[in-house]
Amino acid sequence: MQPSSQARRFREDRSRVLVLAILAGFGLIALGLVRLQVSQHQQYLDLSNENHVRLEVLRAPRGAIYDRNGHLLVDSAPSFSVVFRPFPVESVSQARRVINDVWVARVANLIGSDTTEVRRQVKSASGGGQLVVLRRNAPFEVRAAVEETRDELPGIEVVVEPLRHYAQGILAAHLLGYAGEINDTEMDSLTTLGYRSGDLIGRSGVERSYEEMLRGQDGAEFVVVNAAGQRVSTLTEGPPRLPVPGHDVVLTLDLKIQQAMEEAMEGVERGAAVAIDPRDGGILALVSRPAFDPNEFSVGISFDRWREMMDGGANPLLNRAIQGLYPPGSTFKTVSMVAALNAGIVRAETRLQPCYGHYFFGGRSFACWKHEGHGSLDFIGALQNSCDVYFYQIGPRLGLDRLEAMSRALGLGERSGIDLPQEKKGLVPSRAWYDRRWGAGKMRPGLMLNLIIGQGELLTTPLQLADMIAQVARDGVAVQPHVVKEIRGVGPYASTRPLRPRAQADPIAWQAVRTALERVVEAGTATLAKVPGVTVAGKTGTAQNAHGRDHALFVCYAPADHPTIAMAFVVENGGHGGVTCAPMAARVLRAMFLPDSLNAKTPVAPAPAVITETPDAD
Repeated sequence: MQPSSQARRFREDRSRVLVLAILAGFGLIALGLVRLQVSQHQQYLDLSNENHVRLEVLRAPRGAIYDRNGHLLVDSAPSFSVVFRPFPVESVSQARRVINDVWVARVANLIGSDTTEVRRQVKSASGGGQLVVLRRNAPFEVRAAVEETRDELPGIEVVVEPLRHYAQGILAAHLLGYAGEINDTEMDSLTTLGYRSGDLIGRSGVERSYEEMLRGQDGAEFVVVNAAGQRVSTLTEGPPRLPVPGHDVVLTLDLKIQQAMEEAMEGVERGAAVAIDPRDGGILALVSRPAFDPNEFSVGISFDRWREMMDGGANPLLNRAIQGLYPPGSTFKTVSMVAALNAGIVRAETRLQPCYGHYFFGGRSFACWKHEGHGSLDFIGALQNSCDVYFYQIGPRLGLDRLEAMSRALGLGERSGIDLPQEKKGLVPSRAWYDRRWGAGKMRPGLMLNLIIGQGELLTTPLQLADMIAQVARDGVAVQPHVVKEIRGVGPYASTRPLRPRAQADPIAWQAVRTALERVVEAGTATLAKVPGVTVAGKTGTAQNAHGRDHALFVCYAPADHPTIAMAFVVENGGHGGVTCAPMAARVLRAMFLPDSLNAKTPVAPAPAVITETPDAD
């Protein structure tokens, strides 16, 4: 009996131990569940939401851009883009299996891109965790193909986003600028400003200068996604945060004048033209040649297209109106005349040595553009006929310091402060500048003979020339050139730049210069700028060019008694300004003052390559 009793007790002890072990196990499970459900509940809830709920950005459209009369120039329209969205963090291993060479090749074929570019974009998206746009403004057939293969090509989606649209194509392209997608290099510095991969940012023109105003505020919504990161539905617990469009911008530009200037410059390979309102400095039109279509950049420009645009040195993205630097040629004689009259070294009726086609100075012969000479002229006649010999005699008497001072007073040699990026300042050389270049006191004797007629080291932009002639039209009163009239929701344009002081000269001097400029068009070198019923004042120019044919220039304002427009034209390798540029100005003035006459026969200059030079035009 003893052995049986011991065996029974052993079994009972073992049962109690087993029960205790089972109870302990359940106790541990219960504690674990309590920990998961209570103490770590929020942590795992957040992880669960991150795995199945995704924040998607609703891109804000950029503000629209209008001309001064309310004509739409730029807006943002809904478009469809093919994008790659990185896989959720918990699906990285799956992503590595799926995104292989076959996947890349199929995606590239679908969107019409090359595999190298697709692989680069996908890599940058995966590294940054943000979606990347593979193709903007995808046509229906591409979108349809993507939707048909969504299950076979995870990560690829079609989304709706605003596309920048330039309604007038190349018209005013350099003034408006363009917006392009942020690149990988820029993301490091722009992320802190709220920019994301795939965002557009202003690259040039108004798009760049007013980026902060034109750029809207992105919205957001939460969406439910599956394990492959594909959108299943929109989370309904809360409404989406709608995007806020950017501010609309109203320009000083007049579409009618811009169109006329574009047509006048048709056929010009390289050059620029600017029209400014001399009353307030508003830019009425701005043209640069060659031009480009900013719509190309909205959808993304390929490397091959970029290389095609840059080949040949024409650089269509260069805004020659504010970045092109040219000798002003005889248009600068306007400045020289104001400076000489103001200095009192001559008067309007003063006659100097007659012009016989050349002038001897310092043992050298300096030629006049008119080989047979102009004969005896007073100062008004000298500007009217652009007589170089008369101005050669003025140069040494005036001196560099007084010429430099008047040039700067009329806005040359300094940036105007226009609200466009990357404006060049040009060059008005000073005595100190020559001392640094040649050594103290080593200025060349014939220096002033070149400078006084707008040659030598002088460099100006077309905008500066337009600003200069606008100031002359108002007896030296300066204005601030600007392209934006108003930002809707913010207010009218207001420059923070101090206005340049008025160029000081005797009223008699201003009157003499303006009389001479009117005679230039009436019976001088710019008769092709005449417009019936409108008194036009202007000055032609032909600037020597060491790299080829001379540049053609023309500046003018109208009506002469109460100017409402001032213009400058520069045509590279265009020959004589009176032949090439004066008719261009006439076309613009007709569009402004005589629009019904445009249907009639109007003299228009042929392309510079076929212009026939005449001996009686400057």
